Amino acid sequence: MAFGQLGNNSSPQHMSEINMTPFVDVMLVLLVIFIVTAPLLTHSVKINLPKVNAKASAIKNPIEISLNQDLQLFLDKTPVSREALANELRMRVSKGEQPNVELHVDGDIAYQHVVRLMALIQDAGITKLSFMTEPIRAPSAQSLKKGGSPMATPN
Repeated sequence: MAFGQLGNNSSPQHMSEINMTPFVDVMLVLLVIFIVTAPLLTHSVKINLPKVNAKASAIKNPIEISLNQDLQLFLDKTPVSREALANELRMRVSKGEQPNVELHVDGDIAYQHVVRLMALIQDAGITKLSFMTEPIRAPSAQSLKKGGSPMATPN
């Protein structure tokens, strides 16, 4: 704190001022810390996604695209090739209305196949994509009596 005199008065009076230097120093240190740590927050973490209870969407007339365990593509439950699927999606997009796509993928499919299918859908001009999942079944009383965990994934 700084002390000084006010005016030309001969009696000593104290004047206090707030020293902003420590405050500014702390703010600059925090700013540097946030600048350094912010890029670290964007990295992804490898996790196994759990099954969850989710309500069904209320989308009318969605396009259903399925990919089974044998990597066969289906458009609205009809087998189709990748090229035919891409052409059909482009045709539906060209009609002017943005279609809604529901993606049904077997749980044992490698991620790379799902990403390739998503890229095909995006290349066709579709921006609305829903991933369809199976609901979690409640554990039966018998499985809990046998020592089963209520958090175990259903078969």
